[in-house]
Amino acid sequence: MDRLNLNYVHAVRYLYDRINYEKNLDRPYDQRSYRLARMEYFLKELGNPHLAAPVIHVAGTKGKGSVSWLIAETLRRSGRRVGLYTSPHLMDLEERFVIDGVPCTPAELVSGIEKLKEAASATTNTSHGMPTFFEMTTALAWMLFSHRKTDVNVIEVGLGGRLDSTNVCQSSLAVITSISFDHQQQLGNTIELIATEKAGIIKEKVPVICGARHPDARQVVRSRCLGTHSDLWQIGVDFDSEITPLAIPLQKKSHSENTPASQLEFHSLNPTLPIKQLSNAAVRMPGKHQGDNSAVAIAVWNRLNADGWNLPEQPLRDAIAETQLCCRVEVVSSAPLTIVDTSHNVASIAALLDAIRDHFMPSKITFIFACSKDKEYETMLQQVLGVAHRLIVTQFQTNPRAVPVERLEELAKSYVEQHPGVEVLSAPSSEQAVEYATRSATENELICITGSFFLAAETRPLFNPQSHHHLERETKHDQ
Repeated sequence: MDRLNLNYVHAVRYLYDRINYEKNLDRPYDQRSYRLARMEYFLKELGNPHLAAPVIHVAGTKGKGSVSWLIAETLRRSGRRVGLYTSPHLMDLEERFVIDGVPCTPAELVSGIEKLKEAASATTNTSHGMPTFFEMTTALAWMLFSHRKTDVNVIEVGLGGRLDSTNVCQSSLAVITSISFDHQQQLGNTIELIATEKAGIIKEKVPVICGARHPDARQVVRSRCLGTHSDLWQIGVDFDSEITPLAIPLQKKSHSENTPASQLEFHSLNPTLPIKQLSNAAVRMPGKHQGDNSAVAIAVWNRLNADGWNLPEQPLRDAIAETQLCCRVEVVSSAPLTIVDTSHNVASIAALLDAIRDHFMPSKITFIFACSKDKEYETMLQQVLGVAHRLIVTQFQTNPRAVPVERLEELAKSYVEQHPGVEVLSAPSSEQAVEYATRSATENELICITGSFFLAAETRPLFNPQSHHHLERETKHDQ
């Protein structure tokens, strides 16, 4: 089914007519706005598809998308049929609903939305009220996975954890990745408060893998596990990793090659736990932060094997060595070398800048930057200006949360005194920014596009319009 087909257009419009907190995040993260009881009622009307297969539930501030994909790919390569639900999508809504490494088809999406409508209407006509956009897409994911008879589902939390629509699941394993500042307006302005919301996915006697290093976050997760009698494996306590970055040439023959960005050593720190060491593992995705993400995925593999899943080692190695998520320090062009990245908070920008220093050695760096109003864009701008030779500020057109380009330009120019020699330019659209940067690039220059998921979504298709998949490979799924 073509995406211009009227049935597809009407079906997607039906979803987008719901309340969408991804586009409007000024509502408080409380039980008036986020209602798990409504989600439970809605799913019951659909026949409880979320109970059809075991769930690995993944929350965190940074890394949860990468970790979710690494877990799903490890399971898929081990012979399991895997459903993977992530958000937001970059280009097409189908990207959120992945079965065996491939997004659902447009036809499946339309059929699923049609099946949702009756249950959504029934829910709306109760005291629960109308399901939101995210509640609808979450329910749709479980419906699609149930229809395709998945063996296991990897479900990424949308926002927070405690009140997130995904938290109605009966998880077999809870995974919490790195915790840092983001969405403070909704989740709180301390690491402890944010971690409390993330740890809300931990359920009674369900094992937990935790990749958070901040001591306040660790303490919150530990306390929650004690209260729920849940086994806890923590990075830096029970397992850890050492990652060695490898140089990525500025002129690659093909940016889709499975060239490792790093080598990883995974260590067991607790001899009383059944955690197997993993040596000399190739890591495809650039950045030292992928060391922690890979370590969490390896710990999940160990925990599942301890629980009797019988997963071989080679599929795990292959998943880490070959998985490249779209727009996670992704090389999208080699002439000039261009990377697109979804970093959208202070911690993720810092990780991106570390990755550039560790893997690339350009003589000049041009950043194309846009950001959302609810982010710490002033600090993020200063971070970028600290390493940039040229900065082109712009704004994305697809979401009302964009900081106006005039505001970014004003701020950037006010910071230039602290960063002499940095050229600051502006472009009214991301497409114009990319066109100018690539046309004027010099030899041995790196172009980095970052600051927002929405900016990545607008610019990624400019380099590969046919790309709609997170993984750079083609795989057919069974119908």
